[in-house]
Formats: sequence, structure tokens, C-alpha cells
Amino acid sequence: MALKKMLTTVGMSAAAVVTSFAVASPALAYDTSWKTDDGDPGGVVYWTANGDVVKICDIEADGWATSAQVFSVRPDGLRAFEYQFYVGGNGSCADRKASEGATFNLPEDRKVFINLCLMKDDWARLDYCDSGTVAQG
Repeated sequence: MALKKMLTTVGMSAAAVVTSFAVASPALAYDTSWKTDDGDPGGVVYWTANGDVVKICDIEADGWATSAQVFSVRPDGLRAFEYQFYVGGNGSCADRKASEGATFNLPEDRKVFINLCLMKDDWARLDYCDSGTVAQG
């Protein structure tokens, strides 16, 4: 009887551990990321094509916010502005995703260009920008 109880407890513990990994994994998955190009990066962007997720984080207590400007790249190679957003405060993150609506649901079969910058004074000053083009759809 004691052996049966011990095996049941071990089995339940193993199931709990496996379940916690299964739940945590999707939240950590992203296709690519990059940081601002200052000497001690203060911002990071994460891109996930599935769901058009753009997540930015302020990763340094430096008085700057992290901002992103998102463009789709048209078939003729020109960029079409889609949206911009920012987040401030060390450790703070914000994201935008297709499920939020038309503005954030990026056109399929296009590349996406994301400009990541540090921001001062409410869009008046963008600096330390780093950009990337990622695959979409």
C-alpha cells in the first residue's frame, strides 16, 4: 500500500513538472530578437510571425523608453507604415499582435521591417536605433 501511494505521488509530481514546461514554453517562443545599438542596450524587440507579435521591453533604468515602428514591405520594395508604440520603465514590456485588430494584423506574404529605438520626450527624440526585416506569412 505504501509503495502504491509513493508511486502515485511520484507520478503526479512528474505530471505537474511536465505540465508546467508545456504551459511555459509557448510564452517563451519567438522567431527572432535584437537590442538597441547603444553601448549598454536599453531596449529589446521580440518578433513572432505566428500571430504577428511584436513585443518590446525596456531593459535598463536609464531614463529612456523603448519604442518600435513597424512597417510592412510592399512588393515594390517600399515600406508601408503600419503602427508604432512604446514602453518605459526598467523591466516593462508591451506587445502588439494580430488578434488586437486590423492595424496590428499585418499583410500576409510580405516582409516586416521593425525599427527599435530608445526614446526621449514622447517621440521628440529617437536614438540608438537598430532595425531588422523579418519574414511574414
